[in-house]
Amino acid sequence: MGTSLSGCYPFVYPSQPHMRKHGPMGYPKYGLYRNWLRDEFTFTCVYCLRRETWATLKHDWEIDHFVPKSIHPDGALDYDNLVYACNTCNRSKAAYLAPDPCKVSYGGCVAVNDKGEIHPLENSDDGVTLIETLGLDAEDYIELRQLLLGLRDDLTAGSESHRRLFGYPKNLPDLSKESTPPRGNKRPSGIGDSCYERAKRGQLPKYY
Repeated sequence: MGTSLSGCYPFVYPSQPHMRKHGPMGYPKYGLYRNWLRDEFTFTCVYCLRRETWATLKHDWEIDHFVPKSIHPDGALDYDNLVYACNTCNRSKAAYLAPDPCKVSYGGCVAVNDKGEIHPLENSDDGVTLIETLGLDAEDYIELRQLLLGLRDDLTAGSESHRRLFGYPKNLPDLSKESTPPRGNKRPSGIGDSCYERAKRGQLPKYY
């Protein structure tokens, strides 16, 4: 995470599989997991790395059943089967399967170059599958990445526009005030590590 434009590269996939920090259980509708998932995946689409601050309308963001309901109906309300995704990626993935971000390091599968192009890493079948399933090498994705990389380079470091694009959203969810999960929370310590709580302690970086 950087504090200047030069240190902020928004298209680096995680170098390790995602380790879940939250574990709410028992909500009757999967939409009630939304704020948990927003924080879980740092307000970012797990597949294309699009950020909430780049697409601020609520309908731009959806909850994806990683293993589709058509394949695993019992996982429809299982938090560990839910990921945060932009609507484009969610609809592209649809009923297909992609590499599991909690088992596979996306950063070990694919890389985005400074031209906004995405490529699978050498001998990575998971990288090929991820790109092809989500269509991440489509022209509109490339153009979006080029636009954001250009803005990163052109904006004045520390400006309001820079903060809005490459900083955290203003509406960080206070997970301690979410409705109590009916069957408890198997990872309760995650609340203390949420972005909201880290911001309260002055530990949340300005940019990411």
